[in-house]
Amino acid sequence: MKQYLLVGTYTEPILFGTGDIFCGKGKGISLCVFEEGALQEVQHIVVRNPSFFCADEIRHKIYVVNEVKEYLGEAGGGITELSYTTRGDIRVDRSYNTGGTDPCHVAIAPNGQFVAVANFASGTISVFGLDETGSLNGKKKVFIHGGKSVHPTRQTGPHAHSIIFAPDGKHFYVPDLGIDKMLAYRYNGDFVKPDPSNDIGSPAGSGPRYGEFSPDGHNFYLVNEIDSSVVHFTCDKGVFLKKETVETLPISFHGNNICADLHLTPNGRYLYVSNRGHNSLACYSIDKYGGLTLQYHKYSGGKTPRNFAIDPTGRWLLAGNQDSDNITVFSISADGSLVQNKQYSWGSPVCLLFLKLQDIVV
Repeated sequence: MKQYLLVGTYTEPILFGTGDIFCGKGKGISLCVFEEGALQEVQHIVVRNPSFFCADEIRHKIYVVNEVKEYLGEAGGGITELSYTTRGDIRVDRSYNTGGTDPCHVAIAPNGQFVAVANFASGTISVFGLDETGSLNGKKKVFIHGGKSVHPTRQTGPHAHSIIFAPDGKHFYVPDLGIDKMLAYRYNGDFVKPDPSNDIGSPAGSGPRYGEFSPDGHNFYLVNEIDSSVVHFTCDKGVFLKKETVETLPISFHGNNICADLHLTPNGRYLYVSNRGHNSLACYSIDKYGGLTLQYHKYSGGKTPRNFAIDPTGRWLLAGNQDSDNITVFSISADGSLVQNKQYSWGSPVCLLFLKLQDIVV
């Protein structure tokens, strides 16, 4: 089965929140064909530090964050809108400054009327309106987070890390690593406002980063970057109830680690989390109540597994190892175990996204 994958890379130096300077070796965004474990690039387009993106597969749009501290001659990062055709041709349509530094995540509203960006370094989110074609209309609104938490270097101020739309079609949530909270926002059409009555706190020093809802929307899983944990919540009519917290590392590991990505298989039976430091993927089985049981750890095939993607069939997992410049392809067995299949050299891979529609012809 032929599928299509987008790969984003760091293309230039960037100062991370950890205090480290990373020198990107990538060339922008690549469109790849993926078939039975084999990955082949068919086109690439030059974009500055495209560290995350999302796609509108109805209107054939891709929204990319440019993770930099100055963009288009102004302080702040960027958002770039791309279009793609059924022939697989990609072009840059337009680009704007986000009004916040180091944007690291972007998501499109389920109603298709806006995209929201998390600006990590400035601790803000930016909301951009979309017209009926899916094009950025140039209007933005910036929301500023406030506060800090206990970590002496990572939590001296807010650090918005991702945008997660809830199944209710009314809310999205922003895990903020710097203040140990998941902040709630309410939206109606393209109007967005904070909804602090629905904010969700995290333990001091945990550093919430990203989460996903189960396919039925009744469970939510949040990965904490700093303390290497996953929190399971049940969800009922917009109310989150914490059920358990599980570790992402083996007891025998005593080195430094920070978590990055989290994804569920399409059938909702397994959950994976990437460990940067331990350089592994932690695999959990999920019971009928949404509870997590750690099954094992699998070496990611490289150093610093930043982002990974599970294909729509649930048969494959591709891990982007940022610091070792490679992508590792794993097959997913029926019991959730990962079997390394192939490995590809790739400069600074940091975002992988499967396009679910099968109408691209290359």
